[in-house]
Amino acid sequence: MLRLLLRSTVTLVLSALGGSLVIFLLLRALGGDIATSILGVSADPASVAALGAELGLDRPWAVQYLDWLAGFAQGDLGRSYGLRYDIAEVIGNRIGVTLSLAFFAMVIAAALALFFGSYSAINAHRRRGGLVSAATQLGLAVPTFWVGLMMISVFSIQLGWLPSGEYVPWTESLWGAVRSLLMPVLALSIPLTAIFTRYVRSAMLDVLEEDFMRTARAKGRTLHGAIGVHGIRNASISLVTVGVMQLGVLIAGTVVIERVFSLPGLGDLVVSAIGSREVLVVQSTVFVILLIILCLNFLMDISYGLLDPRIRDAEREASHV
Repeated sequence: MLRLLLRSTVTLVLSALGGSLVIFLLLRALGGDIATSILGVSADPASVAALGAELGLDRPWAVQYLDWLAGFAQGDLGRSYGLRYDIAEVIGNRIGVTLSLAFFAMVIAAALALFFGSYSAINAHRRRGGLVSAATQLGLAVPTFWVGLMMISVFSIQLGWLPSGEYVPWTESLWGAVRSLLMPVLALSIPLTAIFTRYVRSAMLDVLEEDFMRTARAKGRTLHGAIGVHGIRNASISLVTVGVMQLGVLIAGTVVIERVFSLPGLGDLVVSAIGSREVLVVQSTVFVILLIILCLNFLMDISYGLLDPRIRDAEREASHV
């Protein structure tokens, strides 16, 4: 297990460094003069040059990159070019919204997928199992933003049950935060649930044919009891795998949902910064989102070792060799 932890940590650090370099170079390669976009095309060259020097845009790219990375490691992300706000402070105020959306959407989708995927596998040759499969196809086909708009139309405008475009921090009101995030989380979790359910169903069908399931049944356990004790855990390995694959899709989905529900998250910050050509804000925010994805990948890798004893045995044998 220690070997797996060390290897995953090294992978996390190297991926973060490589990702930071790619983000920095891509944003610089887009071209355009940031100082000119701030002052306007009618500004005189001297003013543009002075602002560029003040912002450090006249330095070599390598120096800018290393300074940004060093500042990031110290928690100093600098100030935005135009509005001059502290980037670290703004990201700190907004990251909780994005993490809340992603975390609760993932948890709800995983829980529902384990139930519906197992139910569909048990009833694979019955009509109700086919209905679950048909529902997952529908969930995959429906766009997340459309689901969000329909929820706003029904539950906010027509029924008035839930707020739209209003975020209440967790520290201010627990119930208010739940109400403000309920529709966005559900809108995010619907396509995830559909994807996860298909994988859980496939994994559960394989698990039902395993020898240990037949042994559990022979010892007197019911089918549902054997699935609850042995099947869910083994099917969860497949769920962890597809969960890692869908992390990028999930974070990208939060960007759309934050715009639909006017939530002050990282996705909304990136879109606003792109519109005002705040390169440093986009650069730092995208890197924070990348770090979130990498850290979740790291936790998923560790989860493999906890869920699957075969991985721990393989790591133990490799360390002895």
